[in-house]
Amino acid sequence: MEDLPKQAVKEQQKDETALVLGTLLKEGDKQTKSHLADVIYEQFGLPKRFCKEIVDLFFDEALECLVRGEELKLSNFGVFSIKQKSERPGRNPKSGESAIIKARQVVSFHPSGQLRKEVVEGRKHAAIALQASGAR
Repeated sequence: MEDLPKQAVKEQQKDETALVLGTLLKEGDKQTKSHLADVIYEQFGLPKRFCKEIVDLFFDEALECLVRGEELKLSNFGVFSIKQKSERPGRNPKSGESAIIKARQVVSFHPSGQLRKEVVEGRKHAAIALQASGAR
């Protein structure tokens, strides 16, 4: 049997993952840490408790990275970072009264080109499917 090219293997793995996700998530469901643990369980057959620990560990490490002020880079997904916001003048929207907004840190996310492409293509496919079904 011939070995599949790397790109074909990646596409096959991507399709399999999408199939598992499709069975775990129904349209309109929100993705949760529990769902992510279920995907790992379905893909690898590891004990569910271990899968939950893997997901929790990932998010704990991501949080620690940001708390230390480091960037969190996830290939083909994006970059999370902490940005410093300076003190600036603002206005209370209810009263219209001027106020000073204190300096603070905020979490920033910049999606990768791959993520942007996937989201745009996903929207195109959804729009085409919606038109084909006759819904407006």
